[in-house]
Amino acid sequence: MKKVLFATTALVLSAGVAAAEVSLSGDGRMGVKSVDDAINFSSRARVKFTLSGESDSGIAFGGSFRVDQEDENGASASKGGAGTVFVSGSFGRVEMGDAVGAPEALWGDFYEVGYTDLGDEEGRLGNDIAYLTGDSNLGIAGNENPVLLYTYSTGPISLAASFSDGKEGYTDQNDHQEMAVAAAYTWQNYTFGIGYEYADSNDAGNFGTGLTTGTVLTDATTGDLYLEEYTANKMDQVELAFVGAFNDLNVKAVYAKGGKDNPVDNYFAIGADYTMDAWTFGGYVQYAELDDGVYFTDGSDDVTWYGLGAEYDLGGGLSVKGGIADSNLDDTDVMYDLGMKFSF
Repeated sequence: MKKVLFATTALVLSAGVAAAEVSLSGDGRMGVKSVDDAINFSSRARVKFTLSGESDSGIAFGGSFRVDQEDENGASASKGGAGTVFVSGSFGRVEMGDAVGAPEALWGDFYEVGYTDLGDEEGRLGNDIAYLTGDSNLGIAGNENPVLLYTYSTGPISLAASFSDGKEGYTDQNDHQEMAVAAAYTWQNYTFGIGYEYADSNDAGNFGTGLTTGTVLTDATTGDLYLEEYTANKMDQVELAFVGAFNDLNVKAVYAKGGKDNPVDNYFAIGADYTMDAWTFGGYVQYAELDDGVYFTDGSDDVTWYGLGAEYDLGGGLSVKGGIADSNLDDTDVMYDLGMKFSF
């Protein structure tokens, strides 16, 4: 990726003395994607600022944000709800803002299927692992509620912890509270991880369709029948993860056990990606079994969703990418796309 450095914004004190920099990069995409039963054009262009510096004592600091994140769904980089800032040194790395939760920081998500990241814009899980915290699809910290993430590595051991302040923006009003811890051990090309997440929220997450208790209620005004919505209060889950690299094949598997009001009782997922010359192929299969008394709107108490995609690197930051994703829920549609991605 080519980065353009602005000399007018770079601060260089003198030779041998720490300096600060501001660099500019970007990405774009164009192509077609499915929207319900229709085929739509889909394109975008984004600009990203990356800030970096180092103190005289060797402490690194910096941050990054995209221009479109300055006012995204009520969040903004200037208020900590989008983008991140950090300091790092021998003590580890402390990051604040729209940061991921502790488990995601150590083992990430699955291969991103489709040039538009199928599932992300539709509010479904897509390639995201079903984490409870951080910036993931099920993360519940408010839009203007920054997450604090701490990571530390020594030898084969990696540790992470994250939490939100539980307040709404810069106020004393209580908001969703979340916290998580995780640890990973790496041996050769294999990483084994364990994590715990807690979320205090009435948001039970989103699988692309609502969750219900299965109880049929009657609207007092219209007389219409509807299913009672499932709401959560305090949720937690324990996770086990494996990440392995076998030459050009990368494999990742995660198991999670939900507790408290978590609507998910058991969660299993596996994903992989394989690179061959300029080609990359990847996909995932994820399964969630709901807790007793919790159902999807189609009456199901479990769901399987998958994604499969491929991309071809044309060099210079240009690639062709496409994919398909779907679930076995009755009220969701197959998603697919094909287009070009740009990296500047």
